[in-house]
Amino acid sequence: MKIRHQAGRPMQPLHPLKPLLLGLLAAAQLGAAGFAQAEEAKPAEPVAKSSTEDKPAKLAPVAVIGNRVQAGRLQISGEELSKVAGSGGDPVRALQSLPGVVATSDGNAAPAIRGSRPGDNSYYIDFLPVGYVFHLGGFVSTVHSDLVQQFDLYTGAFGPEYDDVHGGIIDVQLRKPRTDKFGGSINTSLTGADLLVEGPVNDKQSFYFAAKRSYFDLIMRGKQTDEDSGVIYSAPKYHDYQGRYRWQLNPDNELSFYALGAADQIDYSVPADTSLGQQQPALVGDSSAKYGSNTQALVWDSRINPQMTNKLALGHWSSSNRSKAGLAADVDIKTENLFLREQLRLRVVEDHELTLGAILFSQKYQLGLDMLDPRCTEFDPNCDLSSGQRVKLQEKLTVNYANLYAKDRWQISSDLAATLGLHLTRDGYLKQNYVEPRLGLEWRAMKNTTLTLALGKHNQFPDGAQVLPGIGNPKLEHVRAKAAVLGVNQRLADGWSVKAEAYVKKISGFGLSDPALNYINGGSGDSTGLELFVKKDAINNSKFSGWASVSLSRAQRKNDLTGQQFRFEYDQPVVINLVGTYKHSERWQYGAKWSYHSGNRYTPVVGTRTDSTGRILPVYGEINSERLPAYHRLDLRADWTVSPRLSYFFELNNAYGHENVEGYQYSADYKTRKKEVGFGLMPNVGLSYKF
Repeated sequence: MKIRHQAGRPMQPLHPLKPLLLGLLAAAQLGAAGFAQAEEAKPAEPVAKSSTEDKPAKLAPVAVIGNRVQAGRLQISGEELSKVAGSGGDPVRALQSLPGVVATSDGNAAPAIRGSRPGDNSYYIDFLPVGYVFHLGGFVSTVHSDLVQQFDLYTGAFGPEYDDVHGGIIDVQLRKPRTDKFGGSINTSLTGADLLVEGPVNDKQSFYFAAKRSYFDLIMRGKQTDEDSGVIYSAPKYHDYQGRYRWQLNPDNELSFYALGAADQIDYSVPADTSLGQQQPALVGDSSAKYGSNTQALVWDSRINPQMTNKLALGHWSSSNRSKAGLAADVDIKTENLFLREQLRLRVVEDHELTLGAILFSQKYQLGLDMLDPRCTEFDPNCDLSSGQRVKLQEKLTVNYANLYAKDRWQISSDLAATLGLHLTRDGYLKQNYVEPRLGLEWRAMKNTTLTLALGKHNQFPDGAQVLPGIGNPKLEHVRAKAAVLGVNQRLADGWSVKAEAYVKKISGFGLSDPALNYINGGSGDSTGLELFVKKDAINNSKFSGWASVSLSRAQRKNDLTGQQFRFEYDQPVVINLVGTYKHSERWQYGAKWSYHSGNRYTPVVGTRTDSTGRILPVYGEINSERLPAYHRLDLRADWTVSPRLSYFFELNNAYGHENVEGYQYSADYKTRKKEVGFGLMPNVGLSYKF
């Protein structure tokens, strides 16, 4: 069973809060409505690389010599992303500047990928499941920037070793602990501070431990009142940690113990005389949201022989969601997971590399729900929280979940490779099985030109509350997706490269509300697009590096029962990102990023009606029939290296102060509205000290 957090619905009037609170309020309300974020991000194997401080790696992976370019995959280093202007040194935030990724808002870095929502992605950290990778609904990532070695971004038709989602895969690979000496770093910025310590224990053992904490609550003490909405709130806070203890048993065996965790908290109150309080009386009163996730795991890497390697992970993952939204909901959800991940790689013959894997989860859920259930989906514009039926659920569930996969990479010739894969899913809660093929082709048509093709079928567990007993329908089927990606990759001189891809994705089985069964499978969607990625690497003492990404796309949804079609909330036909850095000297480096995208879709209010209590309710027009103004902003950055130990960064975000509209705040009677805008001109400064 997978209980996922559902993103905010576009057809409701935007909650009247500042951008920093928007994501958290929506998360708390929807989390309190039973859509708890407890993603089971299944593990994926990291690329085996060492930091420059490590001794030569002994565990060389089995590999077939040949071209490794893949359709729907983009690989980029953590160092490159951490220097992107506007990221605040957070490499995960910079993912929004890559092709195939749609930005949701200034305060939310969680990516929407190729016609899917941010909640339709899976995230991996070094082969292990993590509860979530973004704090405050997407404001900043949970990963320490100094540990990030590499990102693999899969935007479509990914391989069989990855999780059951129809969005994208973000595979974060952390570096190994340093083995030369004890050291670390301290980083601070306007949003928070972090600490990293690492070093050798002896000649075979080493470790690192990193922790980060916000200090909004230390600077902004007491209750604050939002001047536009009247909502009273306390400063949000978050913290996270990542730890690894590595033991090189012998040249062929390595053990690593991991500890990963993160937590968020926000408290706020909605007065009865505010517009939000009058529109949704059920939200009046005190509200809060507390999320947490922790993972502990033992990972064993072994080289059985020159043709065979094995990776085994045993671990425990837990999460909690304690949320309250006025009188509308009181939610307490706890999750305990024991997991095993086994992956065997072997070279069967000279031209074949076979990967066999299994992921087994034993899950225990403790659910405490007391809430108004309006039974909302993205297909229902006229959905009112305060008039929902109150439901209560106290339930303990034990669920077993399994994935089995096989992949054969066949080097047909020196210029042609094929990857054949099969992914099997056993859902122990809904008692369903899914068998899905995956195919990848790579053809080096010329010395520096590679054509790629990827095809795949994928499935995803329904939104959590839609399948709970008494609230949802435990007989729902998984959402299904078919994806196809065709690409061409061209390497040019002086570190330049060009990548172009065309994709098609068709999705079926979205949940629709139903008066008899609560929910049924009856919604579908599709997305198509063209993407161009031009990149310049910093090689041969080049001072300039960066990239340009351009995406042209179309995404829509359809109610298969009524035939109604409408554009997807995150349908952004044009997305452009220009990223550049210039190394002026050994001490100074400058960077800039300019972003442009079509405005998000929204459902307009076209009138009002009055219910039996005299409360004024909105009447909505066609779903997502209007679009917000186009978004664009320029971010500037300067990095100053004072010494090998001390450095600073300076950022000026939204440098020309463009007003980016993220939604509209309606008056209590819905007769007038005013714009809710993203961040204005905003400076940021950070310090890094290494020891």
